[in-house]
Amino acid sequence: MMKKNLGPLTMMGFARYNSGEGVKAEELIDACLTWRQEFLEQQEGIAMHCFLGNLKGQFADAIMAVDRAAFQEMSKRHPEAKSSQSFMALLDPNSVRLAANEILKEGAKVPDDFSCIEFGTFNARQNVGFSETKMLQASRKVETEYLSRFPDSREHFMGRVDAETYSEISFVQTLGAAREICNGYLSNDVCKELLALMDVDTTEVEFWYVLA
Repeated sequence: MMKKNLGPLTMMGFARYNSGEGVKAEELIDACLTWRQEFLEQQEGIAMHCFLGNLKGQFADAIMAVDRAAFQEMSKRHPEAKSSQSFMALLDPNSVRLAANEILKEGAKVPDDFSCIEFGTFNARQNVGFSETKMLQASRKVETEYLSRFPDSREHFMGRVDAETYSEISFVQTLGAAREICNGYLSNDVCKELLALMDVDTTEVEFWYVLA
């Protein structure tokens, strides 16, 4: 994992994908480490990167940046780097999905001591008086009255992907703890206020554990 103390962060990129046919996980890890060392660590404003996997055999990159300009500049240079090209050649190009999340929490930073990221996206539910203000108020309530009860919870914030899509992102010490927290979340009265603002038919949630 790459971590730099660059102060408050406002962007988090999350790219999900499958490996190419016949490509082993070990090959992806090696290529990712080379890409990180030769390219990503040299980019200004990039504070965190981790390479992730899930129990379905899929992979992901999480990248946190100080602002949108730093993230966009990194994204612009990415295809031109030799290490990027070598890494991308190992992926199934049709499976790549990127969500550029504007972090909707002041003072967000890279948490310490996490090995799992729960990443979920959703569209705002219609006809319930949705607003970002209401969503963020409900999110803070989840943090103070529910997540605070779990010692393995490390960080939580909401993100804006585009005009219709939002994200909910949690950093947790272990995969097992993340699943336990999520299972309780769905039936907890404190969390129902936030859940009521989500269009359940558009919701996608997955648990990702750190590989590198």
